[in-house]
Amino acid sequence: MALKDKLPVSYLLFTTRGRINRLTYWTASLFIWTTFYVLFNLLELLFSYTATWIIYPLLFWALFATATKRLHDSNKSGFWLWLILIPVLGPLVLLFLLGFKRGSVYSNSFGVVPNSAPDYFKNADAEKIPHLKTDERIVNDVTQLNPIVVARVETPHTIKELQSIIKSADKPICIGGGRFSMGGQTASPHSIHIDMRRLNKVLEFSAEKKQIKIQAGIRWCDIQHYVDQHNLSVKIMQTYANFTVGGSLSVNCHGRYIGLGAVILSVKSLDVILPNGEMIHTSPTEQSEIFFACVGCYNAIAVIANVELELTENVAIKRSHKKMQRSRYKAFFFEHVRDNKDIVFHNGDIYPPFYKNVRAVSWTKTNKKPTVKTRLMPLAAAYPIERYFIGAFSKSRFGKWRREFIIDPILFSRKKIHWRNYEAGYDVFELEPESRKESTYVLQEYFVPVYKFDSFASLMTEIFIRHNVNVINVSIRHANADSGSLLAWAREEVFAFVVWYKQGTAEPDKDKVAVWTRELISATISLNGSYYLPYQTHATAEQFHKAYPIAKQLFDLKKQLDPGYKFRNVIWDTYYKSQRHEFGI
Repeated sequence: MALKDKLPVSYLLFTTRGRINRLTYWTASLFIWTTFYVLFNLLELLFSYTATWIIYPLLFWALFATATKRLHDSNKSGFWLWLILIPVLGPLVLLFLLGFKRGSVYSNSFGVVPNSAPDYFKNADAEKIPHLKTDERIVNDVTQLNPIVVARVETPHTIKELQSIIKSADKPICIGGGRFSMGGQTASPHSIHIDMRRLNKVLEFSAEKKQIKIQAGIRWCDIQHYVDQHNLSVKIMQTYANFTVGGSLSVNCHGRYIGLGAVILSVKSLDVILPNGEMIHTSPTEQSEIFFACVGCYNAIAVIANVELELTENVAIKRSHKKMQRSRYKAFFFEHVRDNKDIVFHNGDIYPPFYKNVRAVSWTKTNKKPTVKTRLMPLAAAYPIERYFIGAFSKSRFGKWRREFIIDPILFSRKKIHWRNYEAGYDVFELEPESRKESTYVLQEYFVPVYKFDSFASLMTEIFIRHNVNVINVSIRHANADSGSLLAWAREEVFAFVVWYKQGTAEPDKDKVAVWTRELISATISLNGSYYLPYQTHATAEQFHKAYPIAKQLFDLKKQLDPGYKFRNVIWDTYYKSQRHEFGI
């Protein structure tokens, strides 16, 4: 832990590193002079005037340190303090620089913007097991619900190194990126866990063609920083930019985009590594069987190494919103959103605990000036307000009522115009609780044909109320049909119901979640829908195959290309391994 976090006052008053903004400077100055006044009078009263000399070095150093950090905020060094020696004009200029000049809105040579984080939130490296002398590690995901002991962790820095690890592996292999999946999809017991996050280079880029080729360990936020200077944007990604591209492709992610769908629709080609270490190039038209068995298929047959993606223009977008009864949402969507080419993002939030009302939120292209200072989302060092309200929403029905009728009306009263990259650059750290020891926040997601929206919403509501599920939000998204993944969750045009809920971490709590989850999956299947696989593996094998009816094609291809069952994770240990045993493979 840095000194800034261990001793924040000492860091502020007695170091010259970093930056502070105007408010912090004025607050610190008031604190310094007030403390000096109290100590001066106390020492003079108890001892003598001479005794007060001891505090002058502390005073001058604290003033120097805070002034230096304040100058850093506008990208100026502490040498500017010499202005104090210039009669009249020097002190006036210095007063302006220290007390009134705005700081740089971006990171500068002296550090990141005050009160901001230097980078997006990352899951920690695999955990060492105390007192154990082997290479075994514990791999967990962001929920902290799925600790899995792996034999060792490999962290390749080059594609050749990755190929060598895969080819020479003496144990099964599992693949991890950002590890934001929530059901153990990045690990398998006693396997070799490959951490892909060091494979994060941009390999090729064409602003004219709006294309980029990257290594799979790169994060969406890294791509945004790279292409934003060319006024380009990622075409399809999640709302949060922490995730790696390889992980996102493995789960076939989607976002809030209108007129698009799963990320597979923006992938031009892949370089993938087979279990024998061979790397092959594949695309929707070149070795397409491999391509469609890689995107959305959780490293079943290969490891995604390099990715070629389509990009699009980065445009200004304006927020609009409308609250309505849930029964009116589908008609509203088809009339005002579905075919509107100017809408970039859209989602509808269903309010718990009664699930009767929806707030539809759209972001539409505009020529107006953005209301934000930066083109990319600034990162906060902490999110105390967000954490407070998330905690309040999850603790009681009154908290949920406050959100719907007090908090959200205030938040949505503000006019907002963002850049596309800004609105696609959220940090999951804003959702992180203080602790996940006794309770945790988890996602689930269900997909139903668009014409079955009302039927599923009613079934979902009944299940949530009957099981007293502590749902914080249900976000409605839209997706066009998938282009061919063997584990396609959108076999036709669908609405997605993204469920964010709170659960306990004890085994009885997990068992309760499993019960209502299987009921929701059955409800989805009854409407010819599907459920999303990056979450808890509560579904039965029968439910899995009904939701993904062509999974058997993927299994057959895995038997052909991975006969030794080298590539594993919890999904394949749950649904593929059992089938292998059934047929004596």
